[in-house]
Amino acid sequence: MPAIASWGTTLKYGSAGSGCTYTGTPTTSVGNVISLNVDGISLTMIDVTTLTDRFRKFVGGLVDSGSLSLEVNLDTDTGSNQQALIDELDSSLTGANTCRSFLLEFGEATNNKGTTVQCAGYVQQFSIRGGLDSAVTASMTIKLNGSVAIADVA
Repeated sequence: MPAIASWGTTLKYGSAGSGCTYTGTPTTSVGNVISLNVDGISLTMIDVTTLTDRFRKFVGGLVDSGSLSLEVNLDTDTGSNQQALIDELDSSLTGANTCRSFLLEFGEATNNKGTTVQCAGYVQQFSIRGGLDSAVTASMTIKLNGSVAIADVA
């Protein structure tokens, strides 16, 4: 597959399945996204070295699905759907943790088909930044839960 231009990339979210799993096809788009990252998917390594070994030995343990982080030009109007994600974090702070399904579609759907990422997780972090001669931006981190499906779009 050739390189994928990031223009046209979308992030959508919706309800998650039982046990915080990806389900259905999320339809609520997050507006004004300026960058996205799927970070930190990793395998825990368990040291099984014994005193008779000359070299360390390891076996694979559990997979940490990492996180989905995004930066947006802050827009809390209902049309951008950013406020709903901010509210998810606020409800989590009061004990009402809500897991969501996320669908990340890299590339514009008609001419620049690329890659999709399907995952589920919890809004974990939120911050706002502003400065001289700059737009007010916000960063959000979603801690991913369970498997992450990465697929080519034909």
